Amino acid sequence: MSPYTLVGQFMSSSENKLYCYVLILLGFVLTALFGYGHFIDGDVIQILDKAHTLATKGVLIPYGNVSSSGASGNIPGAFLSLVTGGPMLLWQSPWAALILLAVFHFIAFILFYSVMKNFIKEQALFLCVVFFWLNPWRLSEVFLWNPSYIFLASCLHMWSAYHLSIQRSFVFSIVHGLSIFLGLQVHPSFVILFFMTMILLLTRSLKPHWGGTITGILLGCLSLLPYIRHGLNDPSVFPQPGSGDGKGYLFFGLINLYPLLKGFWYWILYGSTIFQTHVFHKVSFGYIENSTVQSLVKGLWTVIKYGLAVYGTLLAFYVNNQARKSHGQVLKIWQYRMKSPSEWIFSYAGAALVSALIATAIAPTLPIYWHLLYVWPMALIPLLIYLGNHYRQSLYRLSVKTYLSLIVVYFSMTNLLAAIESKKHNIQVPFQDLYEKVCTEDCKVDRL
Repeated sequence: MSPYTLVGQFMSSSENKLYCYVLILLGFVLTALFGYGHFIDGDVIQILDKAHTLATKGVLIPYGNVSSSGASGNIPGAFLSLVTGGPMLLWQSPWAALILLAVFHFIAFILFYSVMKNFIKEQALFLCVVFFWLNPWRLSEVFLWNPSYIFLASCLHMWSAYHLSIQRSFVFSIVHGLSIFLGLQVHPSFVILFFMTMILLLTRSLKPHWGGTITGILLGCLSLLPYIRHGLNDPSVFPQPGSGDGKGYLFFGLINLYPLLKGFWYWILYGSTIFQTHVFHKVSFGYIENSTVQSLVKGLWTVIKYGLAVYGTLLAFYVNNQARKSHGQVLKIWQYRMKSPSEWIFSYAGAALVSALIATAIAPTLPIYWHLLYVWPMALIPLLIYLGNHYRQSLYRLSVKTYLSLIVVYFSMTNLLAAIESKKHNIQVPFQDLYEKVCTEDCKVDRL
C-alpha cells in the first residue's frame, strides 16, 4: 500500500490511528539509529565526564557544559549531570543516558500534540507525528549534548502556558515556572522562554496563579543553590560576558542587522524542508563502493532534496504570511490583548517569534541553529494550522494529501541517510565503540 493511500485513509477517518502508530514506531526506530551511531566530540565528552562522576563516585556535579556563546563559565544547575549520570547508576553504560533522552523526546512530542489537538482537531495526531516526531530537526539531535534536551523544556513551557490560558492553576503555574528554570539548566538561550512568558502576560494570554508562580520560582532557585555554592568557591563556573570563545558583546545582533535576519530565517527553516547542515549538506554515500553508482545516487538525492527544499521553503513563507494577514496583530505586543481562547495558539506563536528576535538582538554572537531551537516547535504552528484547515485543498497545484505523502517518505529517507553516514552520525562506527575508544578514565565507566 502506497504512502499516499495510507495518508488518504487516515485523513478520511479520524478513528483510524493505526498509521499514526506505525509512524510513531518508525520514529522510535530512527531515534535508535541516530543514537546507535552518533559521534563523540568535546561537548559529548563533557556530558559523559559529569555522568561518570555521578555513576562511579556518587557525586552530582552542580553545573553543565562550558558555555561558548560569548561568555565563559558553565551552564547553571545539575540537570544535565542528573539525567545522564542518573540512568548510568542503574545501568553503567552510555546507552542508559541515550534511552532517557529518547524518552524525553517522546514526552515532548506528547506535550506538543496535547496542545495542538485543541486547534487542529481531526488531523492533529497525524500532522504532529509527521512534522514533529519524524522531523530531521528533532531526530538528528539524538546525541548526548545539551541542546538535545531543549525540546522537553520548550514543550513543557507550551503545555503549561496553554493550560494557564484557560484558567488559573496553582500546579500549572509551578510547572510553567520550572520549565523556564529547566531551560536555564540546558542552554543559555532559555531567555527565549522567559521573554515569551513576559509577552504572554503582557498580552493577557496567560493567567498565572501567583502563589504557584512564586512557588515555582522558589523551587527553581533552590535547584540552583548547589551551583551557586560551588561558584562562590570557584567563580570560573559563573558567566563572564565577553570572555568566552564567542568573543562577542551584548546587542551584537541588534547593531549588526544580519543576525536578526538570520534569526528570522531560522524561523522559516524550522517549518520548511531544509535542515541542519550536518543533515542537509553533510550526508555521505561513502558506503557505496562503485564510484559511478555513488555519483548517480548523490546526483539523484541532490535533485530530490533541493526540489523539495524550494517547495517546502516557499510553503513555509506562504503559511507564515497567511498567519500574518489573519493574526498579525499578535506581533504588536504593546497593543494586542487576547480576547478569545481560539486566538491563543497564534498569540503563543507570535510571542515565540518576537522572543526569538529579541534574543537574537541581544545575543553576543551570530545565531546558530541550536541557539533558537527553543522555538522550533512553535515555528511549526503556522504550518500545522494551515494544513489542518486546508487538507482538502491544494498547495501550489499539489494536493495536501500528496504533499504529506511526499513529506513522510522524504523525512524518512533523510533521517535514514543521515543516520547511516553524515557529519555527526555513522552506524558503521557504533557509539559504544567510540565510547570505549575516545573516553578516557575520566569519562568512561565499566559496563556491568
